[in-house]
Amino acid sequence: MRTPFLLLSLLAVLAGCDPLLDGLNGGKPRSDCGPHGPGQGEKPAHPDPPVLPEKPDTILYFSAVRFPDDYDWQRDTAYGSTPFELRLYRDGEPVLVLPSGPDACFVPDPDRHHLLSGHLYTERMADGMTRVGRDGDELFRFPGREYLVGLLEDGDDLYTLSRPARGRGFSYRKNGEILLNRTDGAPFGDLNDPSYGPTGALYRDDGKICFCFTAGAAPNWSFYLARDGRETRLDNLLPSAGILDIKQHGGRALILQHAFQKNLMSDGRIWPEEGGFAITGRFSDGTGGYFSGYLDPGTWTEQHRLCNEEATLYRRPEGTYAVSAAASGTVRWYGPGGAGQSGRPCHFPTPSCAGFMGDRLLLALTPRDAAHRPYILDGSREREVDLHGYISSLAVEISLPN
Repeated sequence: MRTPFLLLSLLAVLAGCDPLLDGLNGGKPRSDCGPHGPGQGEKPAHPDPPVLPEKPDTILYFSAVRFPDDYDWQRDTAYGSTPFELRLYRDGEPVLVLPSGPDACFVPDPDRHHLLSGHLYTERMADGMTRVGRDGDELFRFPGREYLVGLLEDGDDLYTLSRPARGRGFSYRKNGEILLNRTDGAPFGDLNDPSYGPTGALYRDDGKICFCFTAGAAPNWSFYLARDGRETRLDNLLPSAGILDIKQHGGRALILQHAFQKNLMSDGRIWPEEGGFAITGRFSDGTGGYFSGYLDPGTWTEQHRLCNEEATLYRRPEGTYAVSAAASGTVRWYGPGGAGQSGRPCHFPTPSCAGFMGDRLLLALTPRDAAHRPYILDGSREREVDLHGYISSLAVEISLPN
């Protein structure tokens, strides 16, 4: 049974359940989620003092690339051939130092460094192969030159979703072995899209490993869901209206599309959240320009402006944030706590150079002036990192007490 739902006025449709997804909870509140305890008027015979939970441990990880002090890496005179070190830091201290070499499973490119569960995952294309590594050790390799767009741990197993360096297609693998392959497909999401989280285009929904993709050719695009390697087609969509994002949440497909008004939103993203979802994107200002912002979750029609420039958007329980990096090197940020900008021109290599500790936005910035060291910006505090190079990614991990 398929049940269409209106998700967002003029912009999105919540696709009904596919037969593959039928029978799931569909986001309804569980009947066992209410408070439990003595009935009204009853008191425990021997009341115990309340037990306060231990405070979770918050750990800041970041990766960085260090070059020899006499190499001007910002001029890019010998990029790819100059020796370097790839480093992993934990709470400001280096815990992993990996020297480069011909057999290394990593490269200096920032968008090839991925922090997940306290580990540094890397990818490298060399000699007609793609190598995937963790903490400097190669896990597996496979033929072809492919970029990772999804990376998900499952015990001792590692699932990856990758696309060719050129052309269309993708491969879904477990420990390097293909589970699902399409030569005409393109996944939604990647490892540098904050709305997909640290695992990128691969994620879990109702315990299943999921991703979404499009296949075919214009104008006859087809759209699919994949759950644990099984694909199913989404019917009754309007590809000509422009599909901006598709995600699975609560056993259903959330589909963001231009349903009626063209150019009202561009680069839109869905952010699944507990009890619902949020929508961010670029909106027309009605005068030929655009601004970055989000839709009011109460009406789905009122647009909230965060900034006028093109920016990377981040959604948190505390609110929506934006980070922009101008060609001049000025990095600006906006959020519930206000706005600010870097005091000097900086590199902000990828969206993964931002993270959060509660409502505090952390930015990993590398000054363009080589006389200044890279630093982590935490509010007005700059935590300098003593290396000649740049910070490539940042992640905040919450370690729950045993």
